Amino acid sequence: MYKISRRTFAALTLASLMPMSTGVLADEFPSRAVTIIVPYAPGGQGDITGRLIAEHLSPLIGQPVTVENRPGANGVIGISAIANAEADGHTIGVVVASHAMAKALVPNLPYDPVTSFTPITTTARTDIVMVTTPSIGVKNVEEFISYAKEHAGDVAFDSSGQGSNTHLFGEWFADAAGIEMIHVPYQGSGDAMPDLLSGVIQVGFKSVLAVRGYIDSGQLVAIAAGGPERTAVYPDLPTAAEQGVTGYSANTWGMVLAPANIPAERVQYLNSKIVEVLKKPEVVEKFSSMGATVVADSPEAARSMLQSEEKTYSDLITRLGIKLGQ
Repeated sequence: MYKISRRTFAALTLASLMPMSTGVLADEFPSRAVTIIVPYAPGGQGDITGRLIAEHLSPLIGQPVTVENRPGANGVIGISAIANAEADGHTIGVVVASHAMAKALVPNLPYDPVTSFTPITTTARTDIVMVTTPSIGVKNVEEFISYAKEHAGDVAFDSSGQGSNTHLFGEWFADAAGIEMIHVPYQGSGDAMPDLLSGVIQVGFKSVLAVRGYIDSGQLVAIAAGGPERTAVYPDLPTAAEQGVTGYSANTWGMVLAPANIPAERVQYLNSKIVEVLKKPEVVEKFSSMGATVVADSPEAARSMLQSEEKTYSDLITRLGIKLGQ
């Protein structure tokens, strides 16, 4: 029988391990700085989310993480940059719910909201509440619907712009409730607040963060939680569905995306590290202070949610005839 000496065995063992070690080194990720593209202006929730992730992610991955704001064209400019980035995981981005509306709103959109991207994780869900001005004297959805029918043609809701998520939420509610409301678009949600507070606008669909102070001070009346579940901020506030308006569910969310065709192991790595960031107590608390609930799901769950939201919004936008700039 042929015998292998200890020296020969050791040499063969080392030789067999060398290709594996070289492969591991070649696949080391990340090998350089990671860029988070935020397709929105500084200061908004998407921007805050991107910077929060960057701050806590860098120490976990041992590389710098920078945030690059690329606002413009309702997010299309920055989101196009995410889609066209090198598919190696070193460029990712943060989007919000309006991303799922873009295909139905933007002619010749240069990317597909679902197939052009690799979802990494859903960051958080932000609760929407339906608020009214106290001057109309309603305390719940039933009373508001009655008021709207009695004052047909005189009830208006605001939005942060034509084709925005708050525009869709208002049209969606009117359709589900069987009422008519006038849409009044503003340059931003904050611009509409004086008119809502004074009663020029009768109703709005707002994030909890934006209106919590006004609700608590009695300047606005919260009549429904917009989402499928009650908001933790106002647990006694029933949802619109609980009050009889079925087929309506308004909330917004954030998501971390990468370009399509990222290697699967890098997707899982990014997911594990970003989920670790999102579950840190201080990060959970920060989102909570913004009226948001951390989700931190898997890439598969994030993709499923994005597909579902894109279909829901596209069907609604088409059926309700919502257009940009009209």
